[in-house]
Amino acid sequence: MASFPFLWPNTRTVAGAPGARYTERLDFLARYGKGMGEGWRLLGRKFVDISRIAVVAAAWLILATAGAAAQKASATNSDWNFTLGAGVALQPEYEGANDYVAAPLPVLDIRYRDVAFLSALDSAGSIQEGLGWNAYKTRNFRVGPMATYYWGADNRPTGINDVDPGFQIGAFAEFAFNHWKFDTRVLYGVSGSSEGARLNLGAAYGTRINKDWRLIARANTTVINANEMKTYFGVNSREASDSVLSEYSPGAGFYDVGLGVNLTYDISKAWSVISIVKAHYLIGDAADSPLVKTSGTEAQAYVGLGIAYHF
Repeated sequence: MASFPFLWPNTRTVAGAPGARYTERLDFLARYGKGMGEGWRLLGRKFVDISRIAVVAAAWLILATAGAAAQKASATNSDWNFTLGAGVALQPEYEGANDYVAAPLPVLDIRYRDVAFLSALDSAGSIQEGLGWNAYKTRNFRVGPMATYYWGADNRPTGINDVDPGFQIGAFAEFAFNHWKFDTRVLYGVSGSSEGARLNLGAAYGTRINKDWRLIARANTTVINANEMKTYFGVNSREASDSVLSEYSPGAGFYDVGLGVNLTYDISKAWSVISIVKAHYLIGDAADSPLVKTSGTEAQAYVGLGIAYHF
């Protein structure tokens, strides 16, 4: 894949992930404690905050020892590529919110022989996020199955159900040439609050500005089915009675258009500073939701800054 050094995920292009999606969370206490009273829910949220701090601390501990481990690696380890790091991000409280919160930004990317990957990347330049397999690949094309974990959403308006985290399974495909890449990914929720499907379509351009700086920009749009739209943007009758929002039942369709930019500075051969800026605009039934019109905004943004070690 030497002809696509700035596009393929198995290169040294490093990207971060939204902390809210990849932070180790323990909100199962809230999820399984519903029948035991609101006290369990509050306790679970306390553990969520503590776990976010713990994830960053663990990431930095791994990062600090990675160099020593790499020094002892045998020649056979050339089949493996590792990227570990951590940082901080600023993101909306939930999809459609106009308030922002700080969150950890863990960086994890493990690849074996350009065949299998385990990645915590939700970057501007890659859709290979989660656990996956390049089942079929050529010089310009690759396709395969994948599974990923979504982190749900809490801190939604009073009376509106939180979105519980869970797993999604699906497939991805990518076609690349020169500095360009076109990609798609389809995922279906198999656990948690998501009971729907989503399809993401994107086009990316990558280049090296000079010997130290690399840039990737990606435009994308997402289509989701009715169940997925209702999970994130619907308001049922009970939620309407418990909140100030009107009942709303959205349908399937395009829900956003977006643009993201990753800028990476190589401190050395192994160390990099990564920055991520992404923005997307809600459209269709998502933009018409009371969660957006009444208590939020269609314009959503995400920024992150971190440091990563590659070996």
